[in-house]
Amino acid sequence: MSRLKRDIRGKKLRKFLARADDESFLQLIWAVDALQTDRVPVAKNFIDFPPAAATSDLSVPYAMHAWELETLANELLVVPKIGVSAGRNRFVNCSQFGAAVAAINFLRGQEDAEAGLFLRRYPVLTELHRIGQRIFPWQRGYFNTPQFYRSAFIYGQGRCAEYFRETTGVSCDEFSLIGFGLRAYLQSNALLQNFSMQEVGISPNTMQAALSLLCLSVEEAKTKASLLRQTIGDRHRRLPIAYQPSILRQFPIVSFGSGNGRLRCPLPELILLRVTTGLYYDLVGGGGDLRNEASRRFEEYCHKLLSAMLPKLEVSRSHQYKVQSNLVESPDLFISKEGAVALVLECKATKLTFGAQFANDPIGEASAGYDELAKGIFQIWRYFSHARRGVVAVDISSEVAGVILTHDTWLVLSRELQEDLLERANALANKDPEILANDRRKVVFCAVQELEGLLMVSDEQRFLGAIAVVTEDRFVGWQLPNVHREIGNDLKEIKPYPFDPEEVLPTWKKLSAMRGSEVKAAT
Repeated sequence: MSRLKRDIRGKKLRKFLARADDESFLQLIWAVDALQTDRVPVAKNFIDFPPAAATSDLSVPYAMHAWELETLANELLVVPKIGVSAGRNRFVNCSQFGAAVAAINFLRGQEDAEAGLFLRRYPVLTELHRIGQRIFPWQRGYFNTPQFYRSAFIYGQGRCAEYFRETTGVSCDEFSLIGFGLRAYLQSNALLQNFSMQEVGISPNTMQAALSLLCLSVEEAKTKASLLRQTIGDRHRRLPIAYQPSILRQFPIVSFGSGNGRLRCPLPELILLRVTTGLYYDLVGGGGDLRNEASRRFEEYCHKLLSAMLPKLEVSRSHQYKVQSNLVESPDLFISKEGAVALVLECKATKLTFGAQFANDPIGEASAGYDELAKGIFQIWRYFSHARRGVVAVDISSEVAGVILTHDTWLVLSRELQEDLLERANALANKDPEILANDRRKVVFCAVQELEGLLMVSDEQRFLGAIAVVTEDRFVGWQLPNVHREIGNDLKEIKPYPFDPEEVLPTWKKLSAMRGSEVKAAT
């Protein structure tokens, strides 16, 4: 692929979007998403489509992926308009499924051209890492109980919750309920006007405070979307179109008309992302104390999850011990079998940066984050060294392994990134001559989202068995759940998630009364 082809294909997409009315095109995206997520009756009211397009089967020719629709919505907001009168769609007929087909084909053409250029200079595994970061979260989805519970447990209690309420005028609990209500309404309605949740105790002022966090006017959305691309660093400005930042992740709703006139949400699922893990946007300005508290609560959540899902194993927290006259903190978690430590885990709540997900050189762009993960490996190795030398009194299994458990999906489909982490960890360990080669055991990398799903199809023996084989060379770069499945370990019946959101989100009791069946299905 040549740069000329890339530029020609990019120009075709921009020209197409420049001739589309913003509000109508966002409605088209909403309708296509409805059409292909089993909401065909509501889509019929807004677009004409061939019968074969009415399917959630992503293998059919008409399939359009949610991540592609998100890219189109963001491109729409940054492309200047030409020849389109205000409020009218003179050139692109957004009531036709064919308009979405044309836009998707232009987008895919540009993506193909850019991928061809990228692969001339970078290894294919770097591209696989970025592809995984783009599509895996959408495939997992955001409408699930673990997502709500985990986010509320980590961000929605203590000082984090106080800071959120003080700075936004709405509680985390209320924000979660509002997000769930908005998403439920927008699943069936393309337009949001005069929306109220007073019947479940949400006052108009609280609703307005929540909407100020979720919604931008179309003019503001255009400005912020353009600024977002300019402020993520010069090296990112030439990123392929597929990996450009999304303003909809922070503000999933776009308003048209004066005030909160006509509210459009092209992809309602993003509302759930915003009111769960997206709480980070509101807490990031709170300083180191909030980040430290979130890290402590992440460790507590991991301990609670592992204890509940693996009851036949002993899961214990960190402890301090003396090395000469100095107190040393152990790794965060330990899993023991029959009195001997089988797994040593280090929990890392380090936030996944944009550069770590999508930069041409993620290692260079997010070096500080990868250094933190490498430090976790070093801390595990140091503990193994101390245990071997009797510095800390602990019975270690001969097959003990280390696990880096991350809050975000730092390592996706990339042997290269894992090898870089091990090099960094070895550089740290080389400074301590007491850390020998046999202390530097292979370490498993797992994101908490992956762990949650894995534990629902595993038990104690199966889980430890997957940990044992994932460190083999043939599985380097694999995700732990995929290894578990590959070796035939998955249980036939899925175990339930062990926690009820009502424990950390009291308003879910109201939600259960109002929409009980839907809440219980969100697992």
